Amino acid sequence: MPRRDPSERRLRPILTALVALVVACSEPPPPERVAPPEPAATPVPTPPVADDCPATGVATTPLPRTLPEHETLAYWLARTQEVADLDRPVLDLAAVQALNAATETSPALGFGGRVDLLAPIDVAALASGLQARLGYLRERFATGKYVRLDGAPLPAELQARYGGEIMPEALARDMRGPLSASTGTKEQVPKDSQDLPELRVALDLIPIYCGPQTEPYYTPSRDPEFDRNLCSMARAQELVQILRPWDGDLVLARTSYVVGWIDLRAAALSPPLSLAEARSFLRGPYRRVGAAIDLPLEAGGTQPLPFAALVPVAPGAPGRVLVATAAGVSSARADDLRFADSPRPLTRRAVLEEAFAYLGERYGWGDRNGGRDCSRYLMDLFAGLGVLLPRHTSDQAIAGSYTVEVAPGLPEADRLHLLDTHHRRGVLLLHFPGHIMLYLGRNAEGTPMVIHSFAEYLIPCEGRRDGAPAGERETLLKVDGVHVSDLELGRGTSRTAFIQRITKITVLGPNR
Repeated sequence: MPRRDPSERRLRPILTALVALVVACSEPPPPERVAPPEPAATPVPTPPVADDCPATGVATTPLPRTLPEHETLAYWLARTQEVADLDRPVLDLAAVQALNAATETSPALGFGGRVDLLAPIDVAALASGLQARLGYLRERFATGKYVRLDGAPLPAELQARYGGEIMPEALARDMRGPLSASTGTKEQVPKDSQDLPELRVALDLIPIYCGPQTEPYYTPSRDPEFDRNLCSMARAQELVQILRPWDGDLVLARTSYVVGWIDLRAAALSPPLSLAEARSFLRGPYRRVGAAIDLPLEAGGTQPLPFAALVPVAPGAPGRVLVATAAGVSSARADDLRFADSPRPLTRRAVLEEAFAYLGERYGWGDRNGGRDCSRYLMDLFAGLGVLLPRHTSDQAIAGSYTVEVAPGLPEADRLHLLDTHHRRGVLLLHFPGHIMLYLGRNAEGTPMVIHSFAEYLIPCEGRRDGAPAGERETLLKVDGVHVSDLELGRGTSRTAFIQRITKITVLGPNR
């Protein structure tokens, strides 16, 4: 990551805005379920930056109070074995299938849930969700909450793309396939690929933009690492559905977990799939790639596959997989130790093995530069086991077997009691607004610890007063990766400690 010029350390108003608007791992706005508008930020005068309290810095690795052994799989297998059976599934196959189905049908998730790309399109729900998103963005442009990197407002011609009403009938125009206008209903799955909008496979990272433009926009902090127009990226070997042309080279498209706009000029996509091929890429079963490789194809040549890619098992051909290429779908052998089965039993051992496979992987807001933000990390981790989580933090927080609400102001001793109680029941995700983490348990000294992908955290400088404004005598440390930490990070700062910020505990396990 490029280092800021030292002169930027004197730009305290910018830091103040950044501290107010960016959290340890923020989900790419606008959220799939639109949040209430935030009040306009009021600049707070701050004293000059003291030499002993720099505005920014780089975190040490391991993080404070995290020992080298805490970042090893073996350590947490041993610690977890003291709490529960490592190899007993926390959910059986039927329960996992029910959990996955709920991410497509739960009214609580709505536009933030996952979709079945082989099912008829609910055009009314799609139009409503897009209308809400564009309205949310329009408000933020109008109030100066989203600006260009130079601080200027978006040009009027770009803002105009976010106006007008999206009518289901107009949205359906130029969109092939059976369309259902009733939310939650499903018609018979089409029997031929011509009955569906075009289904292709991403061959490399493909940006999916939140709005109908490719130009980035930012909060007033104007950190180039956080493009608010980048909702997510389709990753190599993921199915992409091309819904309809939009404007110029832009098309409205979606994966099973996000809908937005892509630029066909820059999109590395396979040719359209047949329905049988699409079923394999969408339904699995899969083999998960354990490291970036160039996979030899049986027809000749190779296809690059990134770490954690899921490639479908070839029907009726054990040991072989289907791989999408620029020429179409090919087959390849994938029966060695570089590959793992997906799905596989949802045990604590399997969850920990998957979690630590990503240790040190870089952070990236909205998958920027191939990194993973907090929610993408968890989504990919559990996808490797066959559990389909939604894309964004607020939706993941309510997508487990059950969710425990953590009341504001609940004493920390009671918060720790909740963690201990529910950790014995299943696998825990810990959520606070804009961030989500996988709970590991307590270390040998009794300290609760997590593994997560995150961008940054604050530390207080000596002499900081309790209740001091954001940005006053505190330093923003960049992490930018998947790491193990305790829940003390941020204590004594304007953001407070992670343990103090938790609002939901999401449990994957029996509700009893």
